[in-house]
Amino acid sequence: MRRRCASLVVALPAAFAVLACATAPVVWRPLVEGDPRPARELAALRTLAAERLALRATAKVGFEGPDGSGSSTQLLLVQRPASLRIEVLGLLQQRVLVLATDGARYQLYRAESPGLETGDVHPGVLDEVAGLPLTPEAAASLLLATPAPPDAPPAQAREDASGRLSLDWPDQTLDFDAAGRLIALAFHPDARERLLARWDAWPDASASAFPHRLELELPEQRTHWTVEFREVELDPALAPELFRLQLGGR
Repeated sequence: MRRRCASLVVALPAAFAVLACATAPVVWRPLVEGDPRPARELAALRTLAAERLALRATAKVGFEGPDGSGSSTQLLLVQRPASLRIEVLGLLQQRVLVLATDGARYQLYRAESPGLETGDVHPGVLDEVAGLPLTPEAAASLLLATPAPPDAPPAQAREDASGRLSLDWPDQTLDFDAAGRLIALAFHPDARERLLARWDAWPDASASAFPHRLELELPEQRTHWTVEFREVELDPALAPELFRLQLGGR
């Protein structure tokens, strides 16, 4: 059985996102039929997802769960559709742990263990090696702050007094702020809350700005992550070799 690595897990909505941090109940009202905002915001999100393809960043990552809490500095490389490289740094900036995947295979390096753990990518691989039940593709889309919305129109659309929109489908909910920025995602298949995500801390007010803070919560696992980006480079040229590890040249 593979060991789950708590230090890696640290690396790696929406009425919930609003209610979680609000001091007073939020009153939602249905949008009038024909309101153009849902279609407009979803089209903008799809366009942004098609344009935002890669990320290089450093981040402070925090974790809280039943087994404790902690934080670490991490280097993150992300490239669509499912390539990830996550390096956990120690106090002396040494690499304590490195996970790399190109979407087909993964390699995992631990400083305290000889060799590399390798294997084929499957839907539960991040859960097995990191305790994070996401596919690499889903993790990449969340770190890039551009999850793909459903193709079907929302079953329900609401707004609050501040102009925030909440769009509901049977398995998920997306929230947008008044500026058109995606601020929250709730994934709730079979009426069970599986994943809650919230983005904030934008450097400017534009709808295409990259949020510098991501919060993830997994209610069933009772775990919560925060990713605070410190240095961000969007759409850098990332060589395929960066998403593969080799002994002697990690």
